Amino acid sequence: MAKPETPEHLEAAEKAAKALAGKAPRHADVLRVFRLIKAADWPTQTRPNVAPNASSPEVTGMVLGLSPNRQGGCSIAQGSKQCPHLTKLVTSWVRATLPDDKFRYGSIQVNYNYRARKHIDQNNLGPSFIISLGTHEGGKLWTGDRGVLDCKDKWCLFDGNTEHATEPYEGRDRFSFILFTPDRYNRLTRDICKTARGLGLTACSTAGVDDAYFSNYRDLAPVDEDDHVAFTEKHHEENPPKFGDGALSVETNGYAAGRGWGWIAWQTGKTGSDEVHTEHFKKNATGIHVVELDVVRPAKSGHVVTFRARGVHRFNLYQDTAAETARFSNWVKQLPANVVVGCCITDTAMAKTRPLGAPVYEAFRALGASEKLTLIGYREPFCFLGWKGATPGEGCYALDAKKQSKQLLRLDASVSVDAKGGLAMTWATSQVKLLDKLGGGEPPAKKAKTGETA
Repeated sequence: MAKPETPEHLEAAEKAAKALAGKAPRHADVLRVFRLIKAADWPTQTRPNVAPNASSPEVTGMVLGLSPNRQGGCSIAQGSKQCPHLTKLVTSWVRATLPDDKFRYGSIQVNYNYRARKHIDQNNLGPSFIISLGTHEGGKLWTGDRGVLDCKDKWCLFDGNTEHATEPYEGRDRFSFILFTPDRYNRLTRDICKTARGLGLTACSTAGVDDAYFSNYRDLAPVDEDDHVAFTEKHHEENPPKFGDGALSVETNGYAAGRGWGWIAWQTGKTGSDEVHTEHFKKNATGIHVVELDVVRPAKSGHVVTFRARGVHRFNLYQDTAAETARFSNWVKQLPANVVVGCCITDTAMAKTRPLGAPVYEAFRALGASEKLTLIGYREPFCFLGWKGATPGEGCYALDAKKQSKQLLRLDASVSVDAKGGLAMTWATSQVKLLDKLGGGEPPAKKAKTGETA
């Protein structure tokens, strides 16, 4: 089949893109080239659930790279057939400017001068990067799990399978570029795969199965609850909580694996024996589960650091986010210095469209959480150990930041006390991939969603 000719209204942009071949384009180069497409000549797409006006489904935009076809795979999008140099310009720009050099993508959605309504993507495995260019104010990306992302002139990572929308903006122009991978990226013919790679796309395969990178993002079937209960109970017997001097342990997984699991354990035996109290939490109970512990210093030689429970709490950040956030924040503020805190989930910490606010993360940092803890996502397993007054980074946490994670996470720690009463903690993390232990079915059919890409 002959290569489609470049339409007249795209010729100037295609020619300018070709002139930049072999260079590392910057934001200004890409903006200059796309501005050569006159406003009245921009390609249009029919996207009724994304268009600002539901009665007018046409929007100005184009897809570059891979596009799903009726044969169950993907073809090269019309925009890339007509404008291969424009596509190569964008992929070269991505290589030069994207902050994550391991991120892979098979498609690029380019939007021009419209606000996408709230929607969830179709034909998207989830992980996506967005940037907006042009002369405008506003136009940030609202997301259901990460809040508002300022994507003007900078790449921002988001989950295309979580609700998102474009906020209002004013100005001359707004071009947004979204990198994503269609579900069928791995069902390409050899010719299409070769062409896609030649265009600079990084997610294209003929294998028919997910590779290690994308297997983390596929929405796999839930783990059977009965199998999960049997496995976790046996696993707990074979891998009991740590015991000994200042021993603490916590284990957790989210709702997607058997509707959740979690416990926190602490040393109670003064002589360092396996006298350990384990607090099991109810599965399918949203929010975070917390224990607060007093540190008991050894009374004599041969004794070890132990703990005495002060209280067990649940902060349902899922059910009443604002009120429970304030309650959790105030609770941490009122804790006496050196009170040890353990935390886990048995479902999800947050609601899908109500991300946890800054006060939650500030409270965890007051307990020693690292500055890197900035997002506990929907149904993501999370557990934490720290103490009031710890410097950020002195505490520890485990988090599996993948949608519908099936990982069982574990922290084992030891708390020591110096001569002045100061605390220190050492720890180790481990995890079990429950799908490897319990098996998993083929990915279920995607549920109907309310749009395509942002």
